[in-house]
Amino acid sequence: MVINYNQIIAEQREELSIIEKQGWVPRDDEGLVNTDSRLVQIITGVRRSGKSTLAHRALQGTLYAYINFDDERLMELSPADLDKLLEALYAVYGEFNRLVLDEIQNVDGWHLFVNRLLRNEIKIVVTGSNSKLLSREMATHLTGRFALVELLPFSFREFLFSKKVESMEMVTAKNKGLLFGYFEQYMDKGGFPEIATGEPKRTYITTLFEAIVSHDIIYRYKIRHVRSFRDMAIWLTGNYGTEISYNRLKNIFGLGSDNTAKNYISYLEEAWLIICLPKFSFKKQETLRYRKVYLIDTAFSSITGVVSTPNLGRLLENIVFLELFRRRLALNYELFYFKKVIEVDFVIYGNRQVLELIQVSLTLTDPKTRKREIRALMVAAKELSPLKMSIVTLNEKQELKEDGKIIRVIPVTEWLLESVEKNKWVK
Repeated sequence: MVINYNQIIAEQREELSIIEKQGWVPRDDEGLVNTDSRLVQIITGVRRSGKSTLAHRALQGTLYAYINFDDERLMELSPADLDKLLEALYAVYGEFNRLVLDEIQNVDGWHLFVNRLLRNEIKIVVTGSNSKLLSREMATHLTGRFALVELLPFSFREFLFSKKVESMEMVTAKNKGLLFGYFEQYMDKGGFPEIATGEPKRTYITTLFEAIVSHDIIYRYKIRHVRSFRDMAIWLTGNYGTEISYNRLKNIFGLGSDNTAKNYISYLEEAWLIICLPKFSFKKQETLRYRKVYLIDTAFSSITGVVSTPNLGRLLENIVFLELFRRRLALNYELFYFKKVIEVDFVIYGNRQVLELIQVSLTLTDPKTRKREIRALMVAAKELSPLKMSIVTLNEKQELKEDGKIIRVIPVTEWLLESVEKNKWVK
């Protein structure tokens, strides 16, 4: 079959005009994409998180062309076909000095194509839904000549922008109430741009889950035990925020070895369906052995198909995790959880010291809950000597003093919207 590359590129160019008509939601990561750099700009993240939109927004006002390889007509491209594709790009766009290669990891030998474009002084923006595949290929073939941007679905701040709420100081009772209402929507719907702007969550997220599991993982890695893998993926979406072990997963799903379970988890991470949080320990082996699993977006919590009251505590914890994960590169810290008799949800570690311990709790109004959360922080503090301690709640704010130490209690809406600068740790 003869492929009309000119037609494909022209049709994809039309799709760009549709995106522009829909308008843009400002993203926190926009400033990280340097379209003047000679380094390949890699934007990686889960499907439908807005990677290509971010690339287009960053390239506005420049001479750039665009090709999306996540197109069934381009599924069987060979390296030799890329020359024909390049000809078609020039035929449709005319002169250009920047190029967006969307979901390029679908093409074998793509790195050779990128290398050739770089030699011709074309600046490249690459997007892809497989973090390790992209970075591994780039590290191997471009010897460090790339910059990586990780794009998650909307943060709460971005979600508010999508609802046309550009600023809302939490001074009045009215504003606090309105803001909390938006947060409840965010906790339920998650941060995928198209869901935030009106797509039905259940149908959308089910279709997206299937695309990630089937196309990005089962097909790409040629998984033989398809049912076991699919069952494990669904089970994990229902057990987010919990500690896992490879041995337990092996036994639950009848896998051949711990190593198979480890590989399956890594595939789910690479495709950005889940993120694994390591356990904090000064012993390297213990850090590698234990993990807690979080969803890349709370919308995936509905995948299990079980109709029940959502676990608001775990949803809140997942949202706090995602925000901490977003902030970690800008603030240069590592993120862990702590578990030793007691458990602390998050440990922020940087500059060879524990910067902050964070607990997440819906409310501290129940005396038992309050005592448990404070005790966990104080026990961990004796061993880890953090600079700060915080408890993120749904809507409570106060300052607790315990044995000469201060614990900040802060509403999640305020915590999510506070400036990154405020999160710098000082003694």
